[in-house]
Amino acid sequence: MKKATLFLVTIAFWLASGTAQTRIIDSLKRQVWTQSTEQGKLKAILQLCEESRSLHRDTLEYYANYARRLAAKVGDQRDRVLAELAIANMNYRWGWIDTALAIIDPVIKSLHTEDNNVRDLKFKLERQKALYLGGQLRYSDALTVLYKLVNEAEKYRDTLTIGANINTIGSVALQRSAPRIALTWLQRALIYNTHDLRYEPVLAAIYTNMADAYLQLQKLDSAEYYIRKGVGLFSKEQNLSNLAHALQRQSSIYIRKKEFDKAEMALRQMIDVRRQTNDGAMWLDDNLTLVDFYLETGQADKAIELCRQALLRGNVADSSQPVGRIFANNVNLRLDYYQALARAYKYAGRDSLYQETLERIISAKDSFYLANSAQAIAEVQTKYEVQKKENLIIQQKLDLTRKNNLFYLTVAAVVFVAVVALILFESYRRREKLKVRLMLEKEKDMAQKAVATAEENERKRIAADLHDNLGAYAASIASNLDVIHTEGRDDQEIIALHELHNNSRSIVSQLGDTIWALNKEALTLTAISDRLKILVKRIAPSYPQIEIEVTENVVQDTGLPPTQAFHLYQIVQEALVNAVRHSGGNRVQIHIEAADSWQIIITDNGRGIWTENSKLTGGGNGMENMRKRASTGGWVVNWKPATPSGTTVSIGPTTI
Repeated sequence: MKKATLFLVTIAFWLASGTAQTRIIDSLKRQVWTQSTEQGKLKAILQLCEESRSLHRDTLEYYANYARRLAAKVGDQRDRVLAELAIANMNYRWGWIDTALAIIDPVIKSLHTEDNNVRDLKFKLERQKALYLGGQLRYSDALTVLYKLVNEAEKYRDTLTIGANINTIGSVALQRSAPRIALTWLQRALIYNTHDLRYEPVLAAIYTNMADAYLQLQKLDSAEYYIRKGVGLFSKEQNLSNLAHALQRQSSIYIRKKEFDKAEMALRQMIDVRRQTNDGAMWLDDNLTLVDFYLETGQADKAIELCRQALLRGNVADSSQPVGRIFANNVNLRLDYYQALARAYKYAGRDSLYQETLERIISAKDSFYLANSAQAIAEVQTKYEVQKKENLIIQQKLDLTRKNNLFYLTVAAVVFVAVVALILFESYRRREKLKVRLMLEKEKDMAQKAVATAEENERKRIAADLHDNLGAYAASIASNLDVIHTEGRDDQEIIALHELHNNSRSIVSQLGDTIWALNKEALTLTAISDRLKILVKRIAPSYPQIEIEVTENVVQDTGLPPTQAFHLYQIVQEALVNAVRHSGGNRVQIHIEAADSWQIIITDNGRGIWTENSKLTGGGNGMENMRKRASTGGWVVNWKPATPSGTTVSIGPTTI
């Protein structure tokens, strides 16, 4: 598309009221300037920027930047998003599509479809992104965005978004010369028509695209039917950009139908609409399109008149000029019109005027080259100054970067040294702590070993002393008592001798048990079981009417310190003695069970101990001593009735 500079002059009405475009735009502008608060002004400007395709580009740029400033100052998230959209649309209108995409992409990423408050904004921005991509002819990328957008909109039943984007997918198919595929999409878009006024702009676009599809399929009556509906709705909506596009399509349909008067009318209406949008480059192209139309339809005089009117020079500040007059004062613009005029004269057979126009073309080209040379020199000078400033800025940034890098490197080096020093210090401290801990543990082990050795030596010494001294004396007493005769003595003396004999034997037995325990570093349950069997053999002759049995099921033997072994042996012995003396039964069983834990059970079949004075909370000194010994060893001793009669005594660790 050619760039050109056009100068628009108006009479006093335009100078007083500004360039009129549409009633909607004029109304929105009045709302902007009648607002008394910044918040109200922001809302009105954002609503005006929604008409971005119909506003003059300069006007859109002014209001978009104004909206961004106000949104940053007094707007909420929604206002800021719409302001960024206005900036992106402004860049798109100027043809800076990459910039528009760079603005809109991060805003889209900041919005989430799940958020009901911003879902419509996300859909709006994603649609604009697809349109931007289409403007770069990146149709595959645009379709990727559109398909995803339609799927998301269907989840939330947003018929307006679905219809608009399905229509755009159909439009892409038209650009790819696939009218039948396009019609499939466009007819699907019509299904979502909710007969809501908000859907009318979508309907207008659908009808226009359907007309284009039927035009490509050579179905001109259908094309004319739908383009009339599209033009009517766009006129009602006052969407100037889309209206101009629809009028251009309408002229193409009429040309194909050989209805040239209608085609000319549509083209002239299109040019008038283009003027209202202030797209100067489009005016030139549209005028030249109209010239070509006149020449193709044999209307050379109209083509000549159009070019001559376009070549008028004038003063844009002169209010006496006719309303809406366009002046082609720019040499670049005049050259294009002279070339079109020359073609028109040649077509009409006006050779002298054709020759004169060719001379003017040569003159215009000279002026063009002079203007372009001066412009080129100015541009080169400007580029040189800009480049010089940019180089200076780059050098300053480089110097600053170097200083920053030196500073950061210094800081990093200091931090690195500090971290290394800290790591080394922590490592040294851990090693020292480890050394101290190992020394303490070693000293503790040595102390424990020394104590254990001392205890072992003392235990063996005590056992030896008991055996050599008390044991010998007790054995001597028992032996001497055996030789004392009871003949000729009275009953009391005989009883006393028997008591002395029994007590001396008990002393010898108790000393034997004590020495047995003290002589060992540790005693297993098996060893205790063997000792109990010896005990049973010793007392069994005194109770021939009672069957005493020792059984064991030792899967994993457990070792006990001598003191604990002695206490355990004494507890079992006390339970056994109580059973044979007081139970009144004829059978006593001692069972030793050992696996992961251990337990010793003494059971008799006597009367039981659940009389009033034999409960667990009561009982004699023997039961209390058994409890104390069990507590000392970390065990628990329990008494309970046996089945069908008798008593069961169990001893085991407290975890049982």
